[in-house]
Amino acid sequence: MGEPMTGATDTITDRAVVLHQNRAVVGLSPWLAEAAVDAVRNGLLLQLVTPADGSITYPLEVMLAQAQGQWVVRAGDQYRDGLTGLPLHWDGRCFSASNGSPAGGPLPTAVPWSGGLEIQIVTLHPATEALDLGASTEAAVRALTGNDPVGWGVAEPVTERWSRRELTSFCRTRAPAPSSVAIVGGRQRSALLGVLTVERVDVGVREQLRLAGPPLSEVDEETVEALAEKLATTVRSMIVTVHPGRSGGLRSSTPSLPALPLGILVGRQEQALDSEPEMVPGRALGRGARRAWWYRVDRGPGAPYENLTAVLRRYGLSTAGQGAG
Repeated sequence: MGEPMTGATDTITDRAVVLHQNRAVVGLSPWLAEAAVDAVRNGLLLQLVTPADGSITYPLEVMLAQAQGQWVVRAGDQYRDGLTGLPLHWDGRCFSASNGSPAGGPLPTAVPWSGGLEIQIVTLHPATEALDLGASTEAAVRALTGNDPVGWGVAEPVTERWSRRELTSFCRTRAPAPSSVAIVGGRQRSALLGVLTVERVDVGVREQLRLAGPPLSEVDEETVEALAEKLATTVRSMIVTVHPGRSGGLRSSTPSLPALPLGILVGRQEQALDSEPEMVPGRALGRGARRAWWYRVDRGPGAPYENLTAVLRRYGLSTAGQGAG
C-alpha cells in the first residue's frame, strides 16, 4: 500500500488501523476508544502515531495495552515504538519491527526511584444491592493529592464530577458487562490520571484501580505507608511502583527503564505466610480474618522485582494486568 499517510489522516489495511495524532498530549478521546473497539472486533492491530515530542495519557496507555495496540513515534522520516524505543518501519500493511538497537541509542541511565508513582489496587465486593464503589479511589487520590478525585468519565476529557453514588449507579446499569472509566485528580505537580475497571467475577464484583500520579519526590514515604494501613482491611491487594517514564499521569516517548516496585499490600490473610527464609520481611496490619501484610519490596533480600515476584508467588497472586508497562 506504500507509505502511510501522515498529518491528521488515518490508514486502514488488512492488518492494522493506523491513527495519526499531531497533538502535544494525546488522551483517550471517545473516537479513539471507539476505534480500539472496532480494531479488536475486526482482528486488526491498532497503531497510534504521534510526534516524537508528544506524550500520551495513562488511560490511553492502559487502553493500548488492553487492546494489544502500539504507540508509534514519528521523528522526521523515522519511526520507533513509543514505549521500547525499538525502530519500526512501514511494510505496506502496518508498522513492524526493524533490525537494530533502540532509536537514539541505548536506554538512558535513570536516577533510582525517579519518576511518577503508580498504584494498583484490587478490591472484591459481594454482589449485593449495598454495593458501594470508589472508596479505594478516594483514599488513594486523597493520599497523593490531598483532595478528592476531580471527576470521572468513559473517555477524556472526563465529563462527570466525582460522585461515588453516580459512579456506582453507572456501573450497576452496565452489569453484567464490565465498566471502565477514566479518573482525574490533583493539579499541576500533584496531578494524576487513572483507570477504574469494574467487572463481575465468580466471587462477586472486582474493582481494579490503576493510578499514575506525581513523582515520588513529591510524596512523603509516610504517605504510602499510611495508605497501606488505611486500605489494609478492605482491599485484596495494592502494588506501588515508581515509573521513570511517567509523571502526573503522562508518559513521554523518551525510552525509559521499567517501573521499580516499592511495596505490596496483601489483604485479608488469616495467618502469616512468611516462613520461607528468602521471603522479604512483612508487617502485619489488622488482626484475625481481616489481617493484611505490607511488604516493602525495595528493602528485601533481592532486587525489587525479585522480591515482588516472591510475595506474589507465596500468596498465589498473579502479575497479569499489573500496569501498562
